[in-house]
Amino acid sequence: MNIVINLGEKESSITTLEQLRNNEYVPFDVQITNSHITDLNKLVGRKLFKNSLLYISFQTLHDLMQPIGGKKQHNYHGLTPEDVYIALTSIKDPQCVFVVKEERYALLSIELSHFDLPLMMVIETDSNLIENKTASISKVVTIYPRGDIDKYLEKIDQRLLLYIKNEP
Repeated sequence: MNIVINLGEKESSITTLEQLRNNEYVPFDVQITNSHITDLNKLVGRKLFKNSLLYISFQTLHDLMQPIGGKKQHNYHGLTPEDVYIALTSIKDPQCVFVVKEERYALLSIELSHFDLPLMMVIETDSNLIENKTASISKVVTIYPRGDIDKYLEKIDQRLLLYIKNEP
C-alpha cells in the first residue's frame, strides 16, 4: 500500500489517520511528508537525520489510536488522530530533543494532547521499511502522552539532552 500523510494538509491528514485507526491490520509503512525532520539538525547542532524521509508503520499507528491497554509488542495509548497529528507536526518546533539510545531520539511536543499532557515521540534513524529491508530512513517508533515532564527531564543524563526550548 502507498499511503502518505501530508502534514501540510491538516484536514486530509486527520481523515487519513481516522481511516487507518479503523482499518484491519495490513503490514505496510506510511510515509509522512512535510515533517521538516531535517530542520532538527540545525536545532540540535548535529546531523541526526540524513534526509527528509520519515515513515511510521501502519501497525504502530493503528495501535497508538486504540483504547488504552496492551497487545503483544505494542501498547495502546488511546490517542486520537488529532493527537497523532499534533505529535507529528511538533517535529518542527519541539519542547525538547534527547537521545533515548543509539539511533533513537525522543521529541516532546509543546502542544497538549486530549489528555492535557504533552506527547513524546521516539524516532529511529537508519531504520528499514517493511517492503525494503535495505532502506535507510527515519521511522517513528512510538508516540505517547507523557506526564511529569520536569521530573523526567531532571533524571535524563544531561549529555543526552540535545535541545530544550528556552522559555519566553
